Amino acid sequence: MNINRLKEGEKNLPYNNKGKRYWLSLWNYAKQYPNDNILYQMPDYRADKNTCKWCGQSLKSKRQQSYCCEDCKIEFQRLAVWGRGVAPLPYRILCRDNFTCKECGLFAAYKNKHGLFVPIAVGLDVHHLIQVSEGGTDQQNNLITICNDCHNQIHGIRSNSKKNLVKSSIYYSELKI
Repeated sequence: MNINRLKEGEKNLPYNNKGKRYWLSLWNYAKQYPNDNILYQMPDYRADKNTCKWCGQSLKSKRQQSYCCEDCKIEFQRLAVWGRGVAPLPYRILCRDNFTCKECGLFAAYKNKHGLFVPIAVGLDVHHLIQVSEGGTDQQNNLITICNDCHNQIHGIRSNSKKNLVKSSIYYSELKI
């Protein structure tokens, strides 16, 4: 990891050895933004909380709060916890925004083989409302969930209308930066 020496007041942005930015770890986020609480709750898409999160079968005892068996627990966690393929900080933003694009409203959580939604992103990105190159930060109030199509539309436009599209977002007006 290469963190450039910064002058006082400049923000600390991590880069890998090829000069590309990567997401802050939760520890580094807490260190850099000590007053910003980044806690989250993983969404639970079950209509009936007495059913298994993975297969939808009824839970047999009060001890079983989320899964009907160990196999279902392992399958769910294999996807939603260990294999989600998203760094912890953007995953918290996805959870905060309920896996829904904040531009077009597309709900894009993963649908498993049992037809139940699992909180992992399919076709979603985390977008900086104010780009880092323009002085934006990785703070959660500068980040929104956005689908790939909207993200490509925003970054594909090479004029001032790009800024207008993002600034028209309800979340842009709520920034407290």
